[in-house]
Amino acid sequence: MRTLRFWILSLICFTMLGIVFSTLTSSYFVTKKILIENSLEQNRVYSMKLAQMTEEVFSSLQNNLEARKSDVVKNIENPNTVTNILEQLNISGKNFNSLSVIDHQGIAIATAPNIGLVGNKINSNAVKEGLIKKEPFISKPYYAQTGRLLILISTPLFNGSNEYVGMLNGTIYLEEESFIHHILADHYSKDGSYVYVVDRDGTLIYHPDKTRIGESVESNPVVQKLIEEKSGALQIDNSLGSNFLAGYTYIEKSRWGVVSQTPFKSALKPLSGIMLTIFTFSLPFILIFIVAAFYVSTKLSSPLRKLAIYTLRGRDEQEESLDIPTWYFEAKQLTETIENYRKRQEETVDNMKTISVTDPLTGLKNRRYADILFDKFLDQKVKFSLLILDIDHFKKVNDQFGHIAGDEVLKFISKILKDFCVEQEECIRLGGEEFLIFLPEKEIQEAYILGERIRMTVEDSVSPIHKRLTISLGVGEYKCGETLTQSMQRIDIALYEAKSNGRNNIVIAKS
Repeated sequence: MRTLRFWILSLICFTMLGIVFSTLTSSYFVTKKILIENSLEQNRVYSMKLAQMTEEVFSSLQNNLEARKSDVVKNIENPNTVTNILEQLNISGKNFNSLSVIDHQGIAIATAPNIGLVGNKINSNAVKEGLIKKEPFISKPYYAQTGRLLILISTPLFNGSNEYVGMLNGTIYLEEESFIHHILADHYSKDGSYVYVVDRDGTLIYHPDKTRIGESVESNPVVQKLIEEKSGALQIDNSLGSNFLAGYTYIEKSRWGVVSQTPFKSALKPLSGIMLTIFTFSLPFILIFIVAAFYVSTKLSSPLRKLAIYTLRGRDEQEESLDIPTWYFEAKQLTETIENYRKRQEETVDNMKTISVTDPLTGLKNRRYADILFDKFLDQKVKFSLLILDIDHFKKVNDQFGHIAGDEVLKFISKILKDFCVEQEECIRLGGEEFLIFLPEKEIQEAYILGERIRMTVEDSVSPIHKRLTISLGVGEYKCGETLTQSMQRIDIALYEAKSNGRNNIVIAKS
């Protein structure tokens, strides 16, 4: 059989292990949450910085076009001069893959470098859009007549008479080396983090995997946010079904979106190391607590163990005095326990007596208590009157509103009766809807007046069923020599007479 020390030690160890487990578990989830939040915030800030860099480059590109458009307009009739201007701009700007001037009819006047389009009408949607808008704009990605996937940065050309003469365009090749690649290409991490860019329709403009450039990823939740012109951070499954922590920023100038994302597994990679560190630091304390638990359990169980061994010895062996620490006070505690048990038993008996004479629904005393009270009044030679009352048409209440409503009506009547009963007066529920009131030291007329007040109160009160309730009453004075049953039968006759008289009234019982 297991000893007390075993169970005390087991309880302490179990509690301690539970605390360690709960601490490590809570640390795990809190650390995991912090790592996720940090990764989301880092990606959000990173995407915002890249977006700012991209927007600054776009502003610089448009400023370069704006700065040279006046020279282009002055020499619009001289294609060779315009070509030289474009070549100079291409050398100084370095961010455009090519430059072109297209007249108001969509015909290419000059290009740099020469890509064989001079003199041809350019029918791309981006050029058509620029000719219609006649304002600076950045196009959506499109495939040009040369077969390249590119975007167009355009500024309109107006002569001195404010007549529209064409457009000055810079192009950026998305599948070849460009400023976008220079800004973003170095942001691919060994942990799987990378950056990509989408246009206003959710098409990939830049991606580390060049084969995906031009692919539509609008179903991606982050891309949907960017299409809605929002910035922020999300934990998502990307278009290929991998779980990522992504930060995203909308670029207002180009209406593009930059996304920086880290694989979920990579963000949580430090978690195991952190948890190992926490456990390593906790281990010495765990060992100290185990040793302390062993010592405490021995000290606690030692006196009772001595007592148990002492009781197993023979009479001769028990002559030796038993040395038990005085801080236990075993005898005192046993005595107090027995005394407390006795008191609890008495309280239980008293409670059972109370329950046996109490109506559980209304809290009033029941018929059994009426017999006890009657005998008490006879023994003490107390004069008393009795009121018996009955709720009128109570069956209709149950039939129309249900028994639950009927119970509420009984509680309602009981409360009114309690409010009228004072000192030694007792309200008793005889059963069903019938009640009895003992009125010690009250003459018949006093009892009648009280009954009349109760009747009027019930009639004037708002009932639980919100219908007018009435009661009928019989009142009588106890006659010497009667039993309780005889007195109640005599008063019951008065009660039935009250009902026969139309209910809602009170009748004094005949002698």
